[in-house]
Amino acid sequence: MNEGNTSLYINRFLRAYLNVFTLKEFIMYLNYLDVSITKEEAEEIIDGSSYVFPLTRGKYITRAAVFTNKYFSFVLTKEEIENKCFVPGHRCMPFVDQDIISCSLIFKYKNEILSKRTKEFSKEFALEHFSLYGEEYEAQYIANDFGMRDFKLSENDYEIPQNVSFCSVDLSEIMKDEELVPGDRILLKVVNWDEGILEIEPEHRSKDSKLELTDDDIERNKWYKTLEKSLLELFKKIGPCGSIEEELAVAFFEHIDDLTQKSCGSIEEFLKKTKKVSVELFGVETRLWKKGENVPAVGSWNGDIDSNKKTIPENLIYSVPDFMLDEYIKDFAYQKKNNLNDLLKIIFPKSFYIPDKYREELLLHITNRNDIILKSYNWFADKKIGEIRNRALALYTKISYLVYEIDRTGGKFGSYPQQELVILVQLYTHLSKLIETISYDPESIVKDYDTISVSIEGMEFNFEDIEGELRNAVFACKKNEFTVVK
Repeated sequence: MNEGNTSLYINRFLRAYLNVFTLKEFIMYLNYLDVSITKEEAEEIIDGSSYVFPLTRGKYITRAAVFTNKYFSFVLTKEEIENKCFVPGHRCMPFVDQDIISCSLIFKYKNEILSKRTKEFSKEFALEHFSLYGEEYEAQYIANDFGMRDFKLSENDYEIPQNVSFCSVDLSEIMKDEELVPGDRILLKVVNWDEGILEIEPEHRSKDSKLELTDDDIERNKWYKTLEKSLLELFKKIGPCGSIEEELAVAFFEHIDDLTQKSCGSIEEFLKKTKKVSVELFGVETRLWKKGENVPAVGSWNGDIDSNKKTIPENLIYSVPDFMLDEYIKDFAYQKKNNLNDLLKIIFPKSFYIPDKYREELLLHITNRNDIILKSYNWFADKKIGEIRNRALALYTKISYLVYEIDRTGGKFGSYPQQELVILVQLYTHLSKLIETISYDPESIVKDYDTISVSIEGMEFNFEDIEGELRNAVFACKKNEFTVVK
């Protein structure tokens, strides 16, 4: 069985299996398809998958199973009614797969697929309805909409224009049956999570009942309180997740039956009503968090309120992967340097505690990989990638060294400035992913050269902003470790 088919079968299971399962059942499914897999490998796949929620007693459930046939809703705006269409944006979050671009989701009404058409909306509308992707990413999501094919974000200083064209879902068929006005609610149900297919049920108030509080209104208010409670529980138990979408996914999963009734509200309405939750800064990103508070690096979720410890990248000396070493070697070749002892000192400075024997092993390993890489390395072909790689590795080296210095102070991360510490970890993570992409998918780097170049420039500025304060904190921590001996 080739690796491509194995990945296909695994992905198929994780995206479409609609029952609770165990590791044993997952392994049996793959064995049936002639895919041999160990328990440890299966565990690593399941635990590392964003498509799976863990249950108790060794059981799991997929996102597809959790959200299929569950209800959610949003409210139509004046602009949408005027254009006779709606923009999905972030409104289907977290019920659909976030790897599916929202304008490509399929919406059905009375078993018929609703058509799409490109309509123009204001910049304010666009930002409001893509904000849950995170302030740091919303412009990219807007620019990637099919209606924005002719717009180049990098050529417009990464600014969204005053008027935005969206590939929108046509409401004409619904309007033949229903008189829709701004404020009317669209109720949706996921019918095929894997393929991104949803059914629509319009809901509207009669003109005579607009000022009356209905039973659904009362239930909806309970919905807002339940979601607020679920998010506050999540903040305390899990802390900031990998994204706002992940926070919402976990919050809904924890209270799935209460939050997916037909009388449900919308996330947009919830954020306007709640006084306890809002979108807050988390380093250079944003998360849902307690209103008015920046998201800290440490808290009860990492078990470190007393010990002031936080899980950040561990001692980097022994964990540099081969793809990273390869990129350092290529960068050295790009700079037309060949002293591998000097390269070893760049990757692992003297202050990194490494036994001499291990340094010798590292040098031998780097030498062997260098010999292999130089056989096919072409400086002229590498020039454009080389420029990006050189800047990325230069910054990665500085950040790695600072992370190591912080780690050496005994893990007292509660004594460090929290937002600066969060930004440092985010920069380390983003750069690691970028260098991995350079290694495995260089063509995408060339294609998005301008965007990536600006991104690295932004990371360089961010690091300059936080470096001084974090180094001062390192010095203060080291100073506190010394005692005066009389």
